[in-house]
Amino acid sequence: MATDYSPYMELALRLAGKAAGMTFPNPLVGAVIVDKKGQVIGRGFHKRAGEPHAEVMALRDAGSVPAGATMVVTLEPCNHYGRTPPCTLAIRQAGIKKVVVGAKDTNPGVKGGGIRYLRRAGVEVVSGVCEEKARRLNEAYFKHVTTGLPFVDVKVALGIDGKMAAGDGSSKWITSEYMRRLAHGLRNTVDAVVVGVGTIIKDDPELTVRLVTVRDRPLFRVIFDTYLTTPPGARVIKNQDDSYRTMLVTASRDVARIRALERTGARVVRVRAHGGYVSMKHAMDLLGVYFGSVLVEGGAGIMGAVFRERAVDKVHAFIAPKILGEDGLYPFQGVVLKNMCKAIILKDADVHTHDGECVIQGYPEWN
Repeated sequence: MATDYSPYMELALRLAGKAAGMTFPNPLVGAVIVDKKGQVIGRGFHKRAGEPHAEVMALRDAGSVPAGATMVVTLEPCNHYGRTPPCTLAIRQAGIKKVVVGAKDTNPGVKGGGIRYLRRAGVEVVSGVCEEKARRLNEAYFKHVTTGLPFVDVKVALGIDGKMAAGDGSSKWITSEYMRRLAHGLRNTVDAVVVGVGTIIKDDPELTVRLVTVRDRPLFRVIFDTYLTTPPGARVIKNQDDSYRTMLVTASRDVARIRALERTGARVVRVRAHGGYVSMKHAMDLLGVYFGSVLVEGGAGIMGAVFRERAVDKVHAFIAPKILGEDGLYPFQGVVLKNMCKAIILKDADVHTHDGECVIQGYPEWN
C-alpha cells in the first residue's frame, strides 16, 4: 500500500471530532484500519469516558484483521489499565504489525509508553502524521493533563467598532442566525459555559445549546458570583436537568443562600476573593478539578478579568457589519494596554466569512 498515510489520518481525525465535548477527562481519538491494498476495513472513535477506546472500536468494526493490516490512530495508544484495558494490548493481540500515530500523548502517565510498548512487541510505529492537526484536536486535553487547568475559550460578538452591546445594553442580535449557529456549535464542544452574575441579572439567559444537534452529555453553566446575588428564579437555576447543570463560583460565606441554591440542584463552590471579586487564579485552579475546557461568554467584567490574568487560550470573535456607537459597551473591561507595542496579538488566526460577517479565531500571544 502507499506510504502516504495522511488521507487515512484525516479520516481518523474526522471520526474523533464526532465526540467533541463528550470525552472529558479522556482525549478525542479516532482510528482506522487499512489492509495491505489500502482499503479501509475498520473505523472507530472514542465516544465518551468509560466506553471502549477508538482502537478497540476500529478492531471490532474490522472483525478479523488480515495479515499486513495497518492501524492509523490520531493519538498514541494508551498502555495502562484505567476504566478499560490498554489499547496497546488489544493492538498486539489482534496481530497489527504497523501503527501510524498522529500525535504523541503528553499525559505524564502515558507519555511515550504506548509507542515504546508497541515497538518492543515488534510493531512498527510511524509517528507525526498530520501532527499539528492531531495536536489541535486535543489542545484542551493536552493543557489539562499537563497543567491541571481548563482550556479557556473566549467568545464575543462585536460590531465593527469593537462594541459588544449598544448604549442601552441591548445586544440581541448583533450577528446573524448563521453566526449564532456557529457559536452554539462551539458551546456544544466544551465542558462548561462561564458568565458573570451581571449577565444573569441583566439578560436572564438559559445558556443552553440551540440551532445545532445537542450532545448527550451535561453542559455546566458556571456563574462567577462573588456575593451570591444570582436570583433563585433565574432560568439557569430553574432549568437544571440531565442535559444542563449549574455551578456558582463565589467568595460568599452566606450559609443560608448557599443552602437555598444547593437545594435547587446547583453546585456552589467557594474560592478566595481578590480586589473585591472572585479570585480568577483560584477559580481557574478550581475549575480545572471539574472541567477540561470552558467557554467564557460574558459579560465585559469577566472577559476583562480572564485577559488580565492571561488565562485565555483561544479567542472566537464574531464580527457583524454594524456600528454600535461610541456609547456602546467595550467587551474587555479593565484591559488597558496603553500603546501598540503591548497589543495582544492572535497568532495562527483563522478567518471565516459569510454574507458580510466574519469570525476570527486565534491564540493570544502574551507580551
